[in-house]
This record gives sequence, structure tokens and C-alpha cells, in this order.
Amino acid sequence: MAEDDFPDELRDAQLRLHQARSAYRALCRELPWSVESAEGWTGEEGHYSGYRREFPASPGWTEAQRAEEATLRERVLTLSIEVSTHPYWAGLDRPEVVKARMALKHAEGAGALSPDGSGGDRGRGAAEGGSGRGGAVPGSAGEGSGGGPPTSSAAA
Repeated sequence: MAEDDFPDELRDAQLRLHQARSAYRALCRELPWSVESAEGWTGEEGHYSGYRREFPASPGWTEAQRAEEATLRERVLTLSIEVSTHPYWAGLDRPEVVKARMALKHAEGAGALSPDGSGGDRGRGAAEGGSGRGGAVPGSAGEGSGGGPPTSSAAA
């Protein structure tokens, strides 16, 4: 499959999706670890080590942060649906859809760029602030929101 086989509107939607995901990850890295105000705490000692994880007190998210997170999350969802339901995919045989989808994700002009143009956290190890997995979900272990436990903004 040649890179230039993708319709321009699909390529543009994929680029906007990469940018929205990058902006969402960047926001989640900056947010306090808890959506609601919470006291700090120290985790239990590990089974195989004496390490104890400590979490500082969290001021919680401001209304502006909640609104921005919800807006970006909605944008990522909308763009994901736009890309995955594009009519282009219907013209491919089922076994070719996955190959074509991966080719689109890595196509020139649809590459994953962070808002500063640096390419997001793709390939960065955990010690460098990335997940080391390239595309982890914000709030999951190793990614995102200040190193605290995963939190859901759905209840916010």
C-alpha cells in the first residue's frame, strides 16, 4: 500500500487526531494526580522491596482544568470515530484494513507531533518522562498525571 493512496481528508483527520492525543497527554502530565482534593499518603511496602510510594497532597483540578480535559478528551474521541469510520476503509478487504490503518498512522504528513513539534513522547523511556510504550493512555501506570494513581474524570 502506497502512502499516497489515502484520501486527503482522512490523512488530515489522522494528523488532527495525533495532535489532539498529544495535547491531551501533555495536559494530563501537568494535572494534579487527583481530580478531587485529596490528602497525601504513603503506599504499602512492596513484597520484594522496601520501597514505599509517596503521594503528596493534591489540590484537585480547577474548573478550568476539568473543562479543558473534557474538551480534549471529547476531541480525541470524535476524531477517533471520524478516522475509524471513514468510507475509505469500506473499500479494503478485511485483512488489509489493519495494514492500511497502521500505514496511515505512520504516513508522512500524518505523523504524531506534539504541540511543540517534538513528536510527543514516542520512544521515550520512563526515566525521560514518557511511558516507554509510545502511546499509553493518560492516567495509566507510567503515564501522565504526576505519577499518582489512575483517576477518572468521568465522575468530575
